[in-house]
Amino acid sequence: MAIDTFIWCVRIGASEQITKSVYQAKFGDGYEQIAENGINNDAQSWSLSCNGKLEDMSQVRAFLKQHVTKSFWWTNPWGEKNLYRVKFDSINPTFPKKGFCDIAFTFEQAFGP
Repeated sequence: MAIDTFIWCVRIGASEQITKSVYQAKFGDGYEQIAENGINNDAQSWSLSCNGKLEDMSQVRAFLKQHVTKSFWWTNPWGEKNLYRVKFDSINPTFPKKGFCDIAFTFEQAFGP
């Protein structure tokens, strides 16, 4: 099974959020233990947007809708090529003028197809 690649340019202003998965225990004397949880304990989430002509953005919209449950490759602004999925409730197109579309969306890091 071939894995698709997100090939469109995103607008400047991408925002990354890193979520660490950890175990944490605090004790009454102030002592605290903290440890990483699992092998994929570092997950990225990216708030992004694309804009352009309506016919071009319809292709982006179709890709986003198809990749809510299916992983794809994307190279983030750090230059890291990782697997991502589109956050299910994040696809938000707006139409600022005739024939033009701006689509906001969120990519969440995936660890398998």
